[in-house]
Order: sequence, then structure tokens, then C-alpha cells
Amino acid sequence: MPVNQRHVKTTIETLLHRASSDVRVRTRKKFPGSRSVGGKFSMGSRMITLYLQEIEEQCFQIFGSLRSVDDYVMIILAHEMGHAHDPLLEELSDELDGCEEPLAAARLALRIEQNAWDYASELIPEVDRFVFEKIVECSLEAYHERIQAATTASGELEVIA
Repeated sequence: MPVNQRHVKTTIETLLHRASSDVRVRTRKKFPGSRSVGGKFSMGSRMITLYLQEIEEQCFQIFGSLRSVDDYVMIILAHEMGHAHDPLLEELSDELDGCEEPLAAARLALRIEQNAWDYASELIPEVDRFVFEKIVECSLEAYHERIQAATTASGELEVIA
């Protein structure tokens, strides 16, 4: 079952109200780049864009069906709202922009993403936790790989508990 537009609209209204958020949200069919991006937050315009075809594709890739697509939409929106409401985002982004050391940059990027996931977890406690945790795991995998690669390149020992 593909994304239900009415459900998406209700989800957006519900989460914006729940978070007392002033961020704007729009939907688009497809992300205009080659990457698979389900959602994006723009700091400058305070706009979240949800890419519905990518959300469907990601849901199918991870879970083998679209049974969890409604939760998936809610999770991606909550994550992007996490960026929008992160009081450290601007500072961390500026630090990341000026970071020339790959390991420090990888750690900063992970922190930015983890902050957004932590916010999302608090915002939507009603979603299926298995679905939520699987999406987080898949989302953060590339960040952990970047840290591992930078650690290997720098010769440092990275201990992840």
C-alpha cells in the first residue's frame, strides 16, 4: 500500500502541533539527486521536505513491504523536526563546515544525526519501536562507517560501546 496523502497531511499536522513547531513542511514525489533521501531540513528557510517515493522505496528495501510506510513517514518527519528543533544544530554545522580533520568531522556529523534521532524518539513514542530502531540503525550505518574509515586512516583506536 503506497503512501496515503491524507495520512501524510494528518501526520504533518499532528507532529507540528505536538511539537508546537513553526517549521514548514512540504512533500515532493522524488528527491532531485542521485541519493535516496526520504527527508531534508533546510536551516535557512526552516523548511522540511519529505520525498514520498524515496520513503516508499526505503521502507520496501528495509522491511520487504510497505506495511510500515505510515510509521516510516512519521519517523522521517520526526527526525527532520529533530534537526529543526536542535538548539545545537547551527553551532555543530558551523563546526563541521570548518572541520578539516576527517575523524572529527565524522564524529560531528554523527552527533548531528543522533541529536535528531533522539528528538524523534521522544516526539513519537507511539510508533512501533522495532520499525523505529531499524530505520535509525540503517540511517546511522554510513556515519559509523565514516568514523571507522577515518579511524583506520588516522591510526587511532575507536572504541564503540
